[in-house]
Amino acid sequence: MGTEFVEGWIISHTLGEGAYGEVKLVINKHTGDCVAMKVIDLAKGGDSVRACVEKEVKIHKLLKDKHLIRCYGSREQSNFFYIFLEYACHGELFDRIEPDVGMPPADAQKFMKQLIAGVSYLHRCGVTHRDIKPENLLLDKDDNLKISDLGLATVFRYNGMERTLEKKCGTLPYVAPEVLVRRYAAAPADIWSCGIVLVAMLAGELPWDKPHVDCEEYIAWKKGDYMNRPPWSKLDTIPLSLIKIILNHLPSARPTPQQIADHRWLKTPLKQSSKFPELEKKRLKENHVTLSQTVPSSCAVDAEVPTSFSQPTAPIEDLLICTQQIMATQTTVQNSLQKLVRRMTRFYLSLGGEDALNELTSVLEKLKLEWSATSEKVVTVCSIDRRKSPLIFKATVFVIQPGTTLIDFRLSKGDGLEFKRHFLSVRSSMKSFIVRPPSISEIPDF
Repeated sequence: MGTEFVEGWIISHTLGEGAYGEVKLVINKHTGDCVAMKVIDLAKGGDSVRACVEKEVKIHKLLKDKHLIRCYGSREQSNFFYIFLEYACHGELFDRIEPDVGMPPADAQKFMKQLIAGVSYLHRCGVTHRDIKPENLLLDKDDNLKISDLGLATVFRYNGMERTLEKKCGTLPYVAPEVLVRRYAAAPADIWSCGIVLVAMLAGELPWDKPHVDCEEYIAWKKGDYMNRPPWSKLDTIPLSLIKIILNHLPSARPTPQQIADHRWLKTPLKQSSKFPELEKKRLKENHVTLSQTVPSSCAVDAEVPTSFSQPTAPIEDLLICTQQIMATQTTVQNSLQKLVRRMTRFYLSLGGEDALNELTSVLEKLKLEWSATSEKVVTVCSIDRRKSPLIFKATVFVIQPGTTLIDFRLSKGDGLEFKRHFLSVRSSMKSFIVRPPSISEIPDF
C-alpha cells in the first residue's frame, strides 16, 4: 500500500534513481492527479548537492511555459529535499525513437517545432539547459513535448549582460564541440544539441561519439565528407539542409530559434511517410495501458551535478499503489489509468514469474550479456557500448496474473539507442512467449 505523504496524497513506489536521490510518483487519492516528486538525500551529498538543488529549484520556479515541465514547489524535511514536478504521462521522446529507424518525419517535425519553441523561451529568460537530449524531453497526455530536468541549467544572461560559460557538462554525443575545448556561448551550444536530437529522431542513430578532433565521424562531417555515411545518407535533402545549418562548427554561424522555426522543412506540413516500416508504425500505435517514461542515462561529461536525472516513469504496477480500498472508493484514480500510454521497452509473457526469469537469464547468456540478480525479480545487465563506455540496464519481472508476467527494461547508464538495440535483441529471442497485455480490469492491485 502507498504511504500518505501529505493529506490526500499517496506516495507510490520509487520510479527512478539518481546518484543522490530518487523520483516517486505521488497520486491524489480523491482526484487521481499525478505529480512527480524528486527526493534528494542531502546527507549523502553534503553542501555541494544542496547548492545544486537549490539552484535548480530557483531557476525552475522562474519559468512557466507550455513546453517546459512545471515546478509546483519544493520543501525540505529531515535532510531530504523534495521537488514537486508536473507529471508527463506519455513518457520520454527517447521512447519514440526506434534504433536505426527513427520515427515518422511528421512526428519528428512536430517535436522539433515544440523543442525549438521551448528552447527559445529558455533563452529569452536568460537560461541555458546544457543537457538537451531525448531522455530529457517528455510528452504530456496530448503528446506535446515538454523540456525537463534543469539540473544542469544555469543563467547566462541577467539584466541584459551576457556571460560565456566554461563548465564542461552535458551528454557527450549531444554536446557542442566548443563545450569540450574552451569557454563557450550558452545559446548556440543548446541549439547544437537540438540538431543532434533531430538527427536521432529522423535516423534512429547518433552521428558520432563526441564532436572532437579525435572522432573520425565528426571530422568527416566538418570537412563535408559525409554524404555516403550514415546517418546522413538516410536523410532527405530538405531536413538535411536544416541540420547542416544547425550543426555548424562555428557557434556564431548557428541559427537562432526563430531562424530554425522559419526553415522551409518546419513550415511545410508533412504526412506520415510510406518509407517508415509498417511494423514499427503498428508498434507505435499500440495502446498498451502503461506508463512510458524511463530512467535516463547519467550525465556523461559533468559528474559534479549528481541531482541531474529526469522524470522517470513507473510501470503499471508502480502506479497501482492505489490499493483495493482506494480503487473501490475513488473511481477517478482508475479512470486516470485509461489515459496512460505504453512504454516500448517492455513486454508481456505467457509465463509464470520464475519461468519468465529463467527464460530471460538464459537469453541474456545466449546474447553474451553479463547479468546479476539484484533481487528475486530484478536482473541488472552490465555491458560496454561501442564507445567502450559502461552500458547498464535493469530488467524487472512482474507477475500480472497466474501465467502472465511483464518484463520492464530500464536504462541506468550509457547510450540510450544502444540500450534499445539490446532490448530488441532480447525481445526477438523471447518472441515465442510474448502476448498482448491484459486489460486494466485483469491487472491486480500490488
